[in-house]
Amino acid sequence: MDFVEEFDTAIKLWGDGDIIEALSESSEEDVFEFAETMALISKYHFSQDSKPNENFSFVANSSLSGGGHPCSDPGCRKRNIDNLCSFAALYADEVYIQNPFESLMLRGGSEIREVDRHELIAGVFNYLYLRPLIDRGVIKYATNMMAFCEHHMESIAKPLSDGIQKKEERLKKLLHANLLDHCSVIFNYPNGDDKSPFFEICGPEELIEHGSIYFHAYEPPPPIFSKFKNKGESYALSREEIEENEVLRHIIDPIIDDLSMQEWHSALRGTSYLCDNKAQMKVATKLNSKAYAANATAFERGMQHYLPAIFSKDVGSIVSLRDREEEAFIVYRDKVHAMMRESKSWDEDEVSRIFRDQILPEINIIDKKVKDWKSNTKESMAEKLIFGTGAVTVGLYSGFLPADIGSIVAALGGGSALAGSVMDYNKTFKEKQEARSNDFYFLWQASK
Repeated sequence: MDFVEEFDTAIKLWGDGDIIEALSESSEEDVFEFAETMALISKYHFSQDSKPNENFSFVANSSLSGGGHPCSDPGCRKRNIDNLCSFAALYADEVYIQNPFESLMLRGGSEIREVDRHELIAGVFNYLYLRPLIDRGVIKYATNMMAFCEHHMESIAKPLSDGIQKKEERLKKLLHANLLDHCSVIFNYPNGDDKSPFFEICGPEELIEHGSIYFHAYEPPPPIFSKFKNKGESYALSREEIEENEVLRHIIDPIIDDLSMQEWHSALRGTSYLCDNKAQMKVATKLNSKAYAANATAFERGMQHYLPAIFSKDVGSIVSLRDREEEAFIVYRDKVHAMMRESKSWDEDEVSRIFRDQILPEINIIDKKVKDWKSNTKESMAEKLIFGTGAVTVGLYSGFLPADIGSIVAALGGGSALAGSVMDYNKTFKEKQEARSNDFYFLWQASK
């Protein structure tokens, strides 16, 4: 049984037709058992022995994986997943996404919160949305469950873990200082409703998604929410209160967890980082300056702006084209990779410039050639297929034609006009073959 078949079966059996109801209302023990089952299935199918090509094998951050940080709105989650799909289908060999089922399993089942149930439901629907790419092996689940013998625990795992922990502490201080200087925090307790208190953290969009982020109190509410209930419906925390209550850790911890997971996976699996915003790209280079990191959002926006026709295609059709035009895909992808390496940046402006100034002109050249072929062939055939004695219909099958096709057809009684028309078809076929020599033939084909 392959991964998709096994995952589908587990969801169907456990949900009994309604996975949302099952995850929302089942006991904590049953919910944990479901998460554990899904995590173990993932681990079994996506264990890896050899290192891939790190230029085209990535591990995604939580937002591109469909996670709830920095925004849990379903619209934002879907937009991030779409960015992931575009990048995976048009650039990557494989992208490992973070596994919400494993996250809960590793934490343990002593307490299943409301937010845990929500994330599991989102994880199921993300899987269903990504299933075509998962089935093709382009999207995979990352795993943090790795077993080491005593020797490799001491020689590999422990040094790597210690190194990441030291970087985490340094990054926490840098991020905290930066956020503290640029962000404000407001505690909201509308109408004194115990079920509705939340913190609003506001700051520059480069640091804070949408310019503001909200942290609501899921049941049971953390102690920090009780501390400010007597401050009124809206209360702006002082800098000292923000520091004392570690409010900014709600933003900092997910970023650190993301990057630590990516570094762990990168070191052991040979993958590169895949992020979706400038701030995290900068932090990633601080955590690991040697790591190759790509920006999925910059890639998607650059391509969508200058090659919008590609985004009218189903992702599955793009992957099918990859299968049919494997050599053309590799050539195009290598060319784009070389351009990105030369620019030394996956910044959105730089990626857009590459698509505008280097890739789009090549696509336009192919378009012009195809248009010229159609026009010239049509005119030539109109002239040569008309005989004084009547019209001749020619059925020409695809394939290479022999160089002496004209004499062969003439010998069969087709006449010089018929022979010339066949030769023109042969010439057109050869010219179309020449188009494939363009490095961006795959991208042009994908846009049709």
